[in-house]
Amino acid sequence: MAAGEPSRWLIPLKNPIAFQHGIRFSLRMEKHVILSAVASFALAVDVSGQYATGFEAPTFTAGQTINTQDGWTSTTPDRARVLTDAQISTELTTMSITPGQTTHSGSQALFVSGTGGSSATIRAIAGLETQNEVALDFWARPLTSANIGNTFITMEDAAGDRAAAIRFGPTGIDYGTQITTGLWTPSGTTWNADTWYRLTLEVNYATDTYDFLIDGAQVNAEPIPFYSSASDSFNQIRIFRGSNQAGAIIDDVGVAAVPEPGTWALLAIGGGAFLLRRRAKRNAL
Repeated sequence: MAAGEPSRWLIPLKNPIAFQHGIRFSLRMEKHVILSAVASFALAVDVSGQYATGFEAPTFTAGQTINTQDGWTSTTPDRARVLTDAQISTELTTMSITPGQTTHSGSQALFVSGTGGSSATIRAIAGLETQNEVALDFWARPLTSANIGNTFITMEDAAGDRAAAIRFGPTGIDYGTQITTGLWTPSGTTWNADTWYRLTLEVNYATDTYDFLIDGAQVNAEPIPFYSSASDSFNQIRIFRGSNQAGAIIDDVGVAAVPEPGTWALLAIGGGAFLLRRRAKRNAL
């Protein structure tokens, strides 16, 4: 996909149940959209290994660390907490940061911040180890107008080897690759404090490369070589905050295998047939 193209698929987050059981993706192409009727036929696709969350109740309890909630772990539990919009607003006011929009959607989000040492927050997602193409889609808001430099999100194998990684760097949003001295390469997008960004990583384990999208537009002209060539399959996502960094708010996280083009074609045909059958039935009444 060429730089600047819209994302090839969208995850309708804040609805994990529909995501996990219906794969209500919308395939957005140039002048072509597969309508929501396709979702009725998506059950034929293997949905094991998918994960989507908006950090909402009742799955998550607000006001507490995310550690042990819904399979998440955190090396420093008090640095990663699920908070309500009101609780996040209070935290930001204490940090002398304008509260603004405290969640991307819904009433809760993951608040990754705190003074002191670094923290790593991890969610293992089983069932995608054999998939060649896996995508991570999420929303993030950086929390300071000063240099952040070391708040990043990665896609890793079980050993922690990183295939893809992005960060809010000192001057902009960066992506990680082994071919660059220092590993981080500027995306060309300067981040603005207290702004929500939709970030998408589409990893291809067959080619050891990935694509990086910001707000639905691909930023890399050529596939990005893996952050670590040792990464051989997808197992987990990691949210890392460096020592004494203001951190970020994370919301609407989704991970899934990227369907093959042939699968999308079948779903499109099935969706069209579904609409025709419904119309015929309605006309017969």
